[in-house]
Amino acid sequence: MKRTSNAPRAALVAALLAAPMSGAQPEAPSHVEAFVRMRQAAVARTRNDLAESARLYREALALGAPPPCLRDLATVLEAQSRWREAAGLWTRFSALASTEAERRAALERREALRGMLTALRVRVVPPMAARVARVWFDRDTPRWYQTGGLEQVADGGRHRVRVEAEGYEPWEMMVPTAFGEPVQVVAVMRPRTVDGGLR
Repeated sequence: MKRTSNAPRAALVAALLAAPMSGAQPEAPSHVEAFVRMRQAAVARTRNDLAESARLYREALALGAPPPCLRDLATVLEAQSRWREAAGLWTRFSALASTEAERRAALERREALRGMLTALRVRVVPPMAARVARVWFDRDTPRWYQTGGLEQVADGGRHRVRVEAEGYEPWEMMVPTAFGEPVQVVAVMRPRTVDGGLR
């Protein structure tokens, strides 16, 4: 009867016992996985599935994707009208851009989003003051207040709003606007006494 060596069997048993121990530690995020997610996000974007594309780009960033992933996600968020979030990503991308031209382009894009047209709405209270109020936006010609409010389309930035009504103290405020987000201000008018003071 031929005898065989137990060495190969012992090596196999040792390998099987060692396998669970080596797999117990989770591996670090893979850059390969990040690139796979970026590719999947690009495909979803071509299908116009913007929500899925944004999700995949975010996963890619969590896995250590390179800075161009920030740029691509910012573009997707812009297409979803999520301009404030997109501007934040352009800021991050500008800090990590590999060339000066990319950095400048990212900052210009952020500023373009910040300066987008905004609906600036003014509401005047009390109703008695609203009936006789005139509203100025910046240095434009004043407009008579309309029932329910007065609206002006303005570039993103700071805008001067002034309200005057007979028998009330003038009201004025510098209103910041940005990213195409509508802004409403309430002008609370204070009655003026006969001698010029407040009641």
